[in-house]
Order: sequence, then structure tokens, then C-alpha cells
Amino acid sequence: MGSAFFCARVIRIAGVLAGLMVSVWANANVWYASPSVLPKRYAQLSLGSQPLDDAWYVYDGTGNQYIAEVDAIHHLGLMLQFPRENGVIEYGFEGGAHVGYNSDRRLFIRLGSESSVLDIDSSLWTGDVSVGTFLSIKPQPWLRFLYAAGPSLYWGKISGDDDNQNDDGFVIDTRSNNGYVGLNIYQRLGMEFTFSNGLSLGASVRHINATLDFGPNGQVDINEPHYSVLLGSQF
Repeated sequence: MGSAFFCARVIRIAGVLAGLMVSVWANANVWYASPSVLPKRYAQLSLGSQPLDDAWYVYDGTGNQYIAEVDAIHHLGLMLQFPRENGVIEYGFEGGAHVGYNSDRRLFIRLGSESSVLDIDSSLWTGDVSVGTFLSIKPQPWLRFLYAAGPSLYWGKISGDDDNQNDDGFVIDTRSNNGYVGLNIYQRLGMEFTFSNGLSLGASVRHINATLDFGPNGQVDINEPHYSVLLGSQF
């Protein structure tokens, strides 16, 4: 039931944000002084990583707690920007989505003064959908700096499907399937170089102060900066 409720909650909230983005797209012409000549818009594909250096927790059958390190989450995202008009200074709406994944886990087991390490089979998925506003400055036609901010719906899901036994014979049940949904503000700062064919290459740093609370499996703070390479185009 918990998994079904989580999925239903994600679908409902994501549907609201998606409806808002579709409405903004459909009514974009009213923003412009000359609707027949729409300004160039921007699409950016982001590839990056978010260092976490954090931990989540698993429990064995007797309730003992063990710590599993999470080093980083690797992200893929798509952002769209709709400026009111083109020029040296541009502003308008931004919307997009990101998804992140990490499956590299090592479990550090501490029993009194003794410790050992165990690899576990599990996965951590994260993602967010955001709608905000942006401001950009183009000191040169081929160079653009940008800043964006707005609300972001974020989610996370952690799962594991193995019983593991370490060298000392302790059995740890890592089977779990927990999800979490939250809402907070994101900020993004970036720059890009535009080529004569309209394609662009750049970099950005993005931040959202979010905590994924997985109940008995602990929590993961994803409030570290998210660094990305940007591959862009105009349309």
C-alpha cells in the first residue's frame, strides 16, 4: 500500500506541474509585443554529478542499525527557457526535469570495536520537476550567463533485494522499497558558449535543499551543489 500511495502522490503532483508547464507553453504568445515574431527559446540537456558524502541506514532482523555510504548521484536533465524577448538582457520562464541514479554501495558494519565492509545490491533513484523564472545576460552574441530559481517537486526511491552475510557470519536484510516526495526551491547558475549553428556548450551549478526521508531506512540529504555540463540548442 505504501508503494501504491507513493506512486499515486507522485503522479498527482507531477500532473499539476505538467499542466502548469503546458498552460505556459500554450499561452506564451501573450508575453510578446510582436506575437508573429517569437523570440528564440533555449533547450539545455544537462549531464552531471552531485557529490553527497552522505549515508543511509539498513537494519538486520534483530533491529541493529548499519550505515551505508552514498558518495554521489549521477544526473540527467532537460531544461527549457522561454524569454519574453531576445537581447543583451533576457528574462522569462524556465521549466524542466532531472533524474538521478546511484547503485554503488558499501556497507560498514560496526559491532563494538570490530568493523567490516559488505557490498550490497541496492539502488537509489532521485528526480525533480521544476517551474521557475530566469534572467540571462549576453555580453557577446556567443556568450550567455544565466540565473534561474523557482519551486521544485523532488522525489527519491531507495530499494534493495538481497540478504547479505559478512565474513563474521552476520546476516543483514537489505530488502526495502521506500519512497519520498517533497517540495522546495531550486536555484541554478550557468554559462554557455553558442556556436554559429545555434548549438551551445556550457556548464551550470544547481542547488536544492532537500532531504529524502525513507522512514526506517533513514534519510539522505541531497543539498549539495549539482554540477553539470550543458548541451544546448535554440528553437
